[in-house]
Amino acid sequence: MSNKRNIELEYKFWVKDKEKLIKVLDQKASASKPRQYQSNVMFDNPAGTMQKTDGRIRVRTFGDSGEKTLTYKKPLPPENGAKREIEYEIKFHDPNGQIEKILEAMEFLPTTSYERFQTTWEIDGVHVTLDEYPFADIIEIEGEKKDIERVAQELGFSTQQGLTKPADTLFQEWRKERGLTFKPHMRFDDFDK
Repeated sequence: MSNKRNIELEYKFWVKDKEKLIKVLDQKASASKPRQYQSNVMFDNPAGTMQKTDGRIRVRTFGDSGEKTLTYKKPLPPENGAKREIEYEIKFHDPNGQIEKILEAMEFLPTTSYERFQTTWEIDGVHVTLDEYPFADIIEIEGEKKDIERVAQELGFSTQQGLTKPADTLFQEWRKERGLTFKPHMRFDDFDK
């Protein structure tokens, strides 16, 4: 979260050379979080409230630790190539899937999902995250605008080339470009089938 008004500001970029980028980040970073598997599930109700409002209710599970986040996001208009979203999030321990049962009791059911591996670094207070999706690698740079722009430039990215669409939308575009049909679940074992 980049400010106290619950508005997330981030730049996202395609990663062309993951190994080279990791070496640079390891050298520049003052702190890091190790690579971790994540499962992400989006929920909507039968009325399609999230789809109609372009909002997202997401449950993210971190490995097999039982640690989860429940997040609500809604996009705001992009700003100079930066992705902007309203974001509310809570972290909690839920090894038995109670949050999913609560959502389903309120008639919010799983609609789409994706898997990824995520590694995070911190450079001068800016969070830099490498997301390894089944179809591509994407870097996110999150913080205050001027700091994001500086770190992006240091890493060789132009903020004019920022991605503003969510990864699951980029995945569907990737599939369409290859003549593949819509697939609601992006998993490592069958993403290209």
